[in-house]
Amino acid sequence: MNGQIRVIVIEQEALFRRGLVAVLESTPDLDAAGNAENAEDGYRLAEAVDPDVALVGTTVTDAPGITLASQMRRRYPAIAIVVIAASESDDELFGAIRAGASAYCGRDVGEEMLLALIRRSATGEYVINEQLLSKPYVAARVLEQFRNSTIVDVALSDAFMPLTDRELEILRKVSDGMTNAAIGEALGISPQTVKNHVTSILRKLAVNDRTQAVVTALRHGWLRLSDAPLDGSTPAGVTDTPTSRLGAAADDDL
Repeated sequence: MNGQIRVIVIEQEALFRRGLVAVLESTPDLDAAGNAENAEDGYRLAEAVDPDVALVGTTVTDAPGITLASQMRRRYPAIAIVVIAASESDDELFGAIRAGASAYCGRDVGEEMLLALIRRSATGEYVINEQLLSKPYVAARVLEQFRNSTIVDVALSDAFMPLTDRELEILRKVSDGMTNAAIGEALGISPQTVKNHVTSILRKLAVNDRTQAVVTALRHGWLRLSDAPLDGSTPAGVTDTPTSRLGAAADDDL
């Protein structure tokens, strides 16, 4: 990543919020781009400054617990979310994973650890998966959650899946060889919005292009070969495999 990492803070407790801002302001490669004490102000701040990372507290009154992290991920999929809990818990860790957070920690996190979480999250890493794997009893609860799934491995993969429902929907259409313009028309959104989602997908999956994104999603079970158009149709002249369909969209920037 070139230049400073733009970071915002959304935390209700003023003293703790000011402490976080002070740490950011004293770190040369980070830009303290703004702070807010509630969810609504946080959303407006995210719109205004377009940060790379948001530090999100769990005690914000108008969006407590993981609610704020979930809403931020849905509204601004390109922003990496670091959840800072008032009191860490297994339930919140699992909820943060499901919300698509990049990292999860408590208020007692050390300064160097917090900076590392911010930097790694800004580059698209999902440190939270490491945090889950370091707690076998939490991983066991994830398995229990999906015990009734037809294919446990796929269900477990879904628990770690960093993409939002909308991003996965777009990636399915990318695998069908559709261009950004065609995806936008099908979903009723602009090609630029599609491009923004694709950029977010590439960042989250730590890949360089659309083909690698589809291959990665297939490998993890987030996309399956059965995710083809229901009518069985394929783009003209394109062999019916997800990666080969991408040739039809090669003229897109992303």
